[in-house]
Amino acid sequence: MSIPPDMADRHARVLARLTELGLALAERTFEDAQAAETPAERIEAVKAFHTVSRSVRQCVALEARLTRQQALDAREVERALAAAPPKKPSGVELHRRINTVRDAVSRVIWHEAEDDDTANWLEEALEEDISLSCQRDNFCAEPLDDHIARLCLDMGLPEDAALNWRNLPEAPEPQVAEDEDDPPDAATPESEPQPQDSASQPP
Repeated sequence: MSIPPDMADRHARVLARLTELGLALAERTFEDAQAAETPAERIEAVKAFHTVSRSVRQCVALEARLTRQQALDAREVERALAAAPPKKPSGVELHRRINTVRDAVSRVIWHEAEDDDTANWLEEALEEDISLSCQRDNFCAEPLDDHIARLCLDMGLPEDAALNWRNLPEAPEPQVAEDEDDPPDAATPESEPQPQDSASQPP
């Protein structure tokens, strides 16, 4: 059973104080046993020492048990937090994270890619990852820089560049390819043939 933190601290202070007092008393009874002048006095001092030292051992054992219980409680809290479902991000938070991740990883891509074809291919892979992962509730749960670094590492991009993305130049604007299906510009219409005079028509 979990112990409230304030109670655990109070118990720890009490046990520590009892241990100190018991140890001091045990040392005193030990000295009395050594200084005893008769066997009867020595026997009584030894009995007292045995009783006090036993109490000290019990206090030490209780302190250790309390420490283990506190560690167990802390692990239970961590497991409970880990098991809790992530909070679904708001639309604004999701939009901001998508734009920031896209901008950051794109900067790293264009800074590290050997050629435009590789950069464009990595950009497409980035968009596919974002479109899939943004549907999960934990998309914004990961720290921003960790999120960016993880995506860059998955693409084979260096971690140092990923961590330095804010200082990299912005990625170039995507070029919109012209649609080949668009009709060409209308040419100047050719002069239509002039109708021939009826008189010149053959019969």
